[in-house]
Amino acid sequence: MALPSPSKLATLITSDENLAGASLATRILLGRLRIEVRNNPAQLDAKVAELLDFARRNDYAAADLAHI
Repeated sequence: MALPSPSKLATLITSDENLAGASLATRILLGRLRIEVRNNPAQLDAKVAELLDFARRNDYAAADLAHI
């Protein structure tokens, strides 16, 4: 499954978009990433890379991100 672009993931991390359709693991990770970026916005690029790595290693996360 194709992963969303880094800019779309950055928007997802910085937004308050509802994650109800995603798996629990994806929701937990995105929740943590959102908090970390709110506390330190300079970390956004690193957190996007972390989310991309997570999605590459977990097919369910890639599917979640494609449908959010």
